[in-house]
Amino acid sequence: MALIIFLFSYTILVTEKINRTIVAILGATIMMILGIFENHIEAIKNYVDVNTIYLLMGMMIFVSVIRKKGLFEYLGIITLKAFHKNGYILYFGLTFMVALMSAIIDNVTTVLVFIPITLAITDSLEVDPLPFIFGEIMASNIGGTATIIGDPPNIMIASAAGLRFTEFFMVNGTISFLNLFVMQLITMFLFKKKLNFSIDENKVKSFDPRSAIKNKLGFYISWALLLLTLLLFIFQHQLEMESSTIALFIGFLALLILDRNEVEEILKEVEWGTILFFFGLFIMTGGLVQTGILKDFTHVLVNIAGSSMRSFAMMLIGVSGAISGFVDNIPFTATLIPVIKNLQHINPETFSNLKPLWYSLSLGACLGGNFTPIGASANIVALAMLKQFKNEEIKFKDFFKFAFLIVLTNLILSAIYIEIILI
Repeated sequence: MALIIFLFSYTILVTEKINRTIVAILGATIMMILGIFENHIEAIKNYVDVNTIYLLMGMMIFVSVIRKKGLFEYLGIITLKAFHKNGYILYFGLTFMVALMSAIIDNVTTVLVFIPITLAITDSLEVDPLPFIFGEIMASNIGGTATIIGDPPNIMIASAAGLRFTEFFMVNGTISFLNLFVMQLITMFLFKKKLNFSIDENKVKSFDPRSAIKNKLGFYISWALLLLTLLLFIFQHQLEMESSTIALFIGFLALLILDRNEVEEILKEVEWGTILFFFGLFIMTGGLVQTGILKDFTHVLVNIAGSSMRSFAMMLIGVSGAISGFVDNIPFTATLIPVIKNLQHINPETFSNLKPLWYSLSLGACLGGNFTPIGASANIVALAMLKQFKNEEIKFKDFFKFAFLIVLTNLILSAIYIEIILI
């Protein structure tokens, strides 16, 4: 029943005939009504990632507050002046910055900061924002693969495998930035008509960053809050703070200092539909974990390719990449970690060194999120912001059509890289 509900819900999500929030919540509640979970409250506790939910809520409030103070317009003009040669250079610069930021802080926070900047730039140039938003979604997930703190599955994998930050970065960082460059080349080719525009030098010179400042005090406070946010995210592990705690603190601090009289208006700008969609999606994925479907699937993988390190690593990249495009990669990663650990007991000679498998799982789970518009949290949030601020959207089939070649190429490159470097 859990599998039927899950597949049926995803089929409707792909067709986009019904609002995705309705589909996710109904799918989750039907699972509960049919007894997939013994205890509904325990199901919510165990499978809903409240850290992600509160992170989204806090950062959406924060972005809404400081957006009104002109900070994003200011950064947009500065960025435009730095990469003003043509559409290709601008695209390359923005996607590189997003990937770099995603390696330092989580992907969702990165897109929440950069999407408004990008929209400010495309508005000023009067060009289509879709190629830029799509590229930044791809870049956020690719960049997040580079470090332990870039994506939640990496934190889980590094903790289970005892991998150090520098060691992890030396392996995943190299292939991540190669994958980024390849992605940039492919997307610039796919969107060549929309990116093939020149930027008028005189028009760029006429843009004055200071014109974006509506209120100097509010502007400087916004800067201080943004820098405080980045510092808190960068040092969150040393401070022993959850991402959600930082986001809620900074969001409501900004609201208190800058917009305490506009609380209701700011809260209306939060994408509550996106937050509820995440809630339903977590429950539906939890149904697959609760019933043992994901666990059984991983044992099938062991039976198919468990006799060779090479075959298991290659299969792990491909399968985790494909599944992470449709299933939240956090529970999927959590399910595979004990399976990989157990391989040393099943076949100690073949699996004496598990590092190739840990990195294969990381690359597959993180890169696979780029397959679909619902494959990763950053995708959902970025597209929700595009809809919120511009009333534009990228259809599921269009997203997948462009993403398929990129992700497939990235996964193949990653498999070759693991083969050469680690096996």
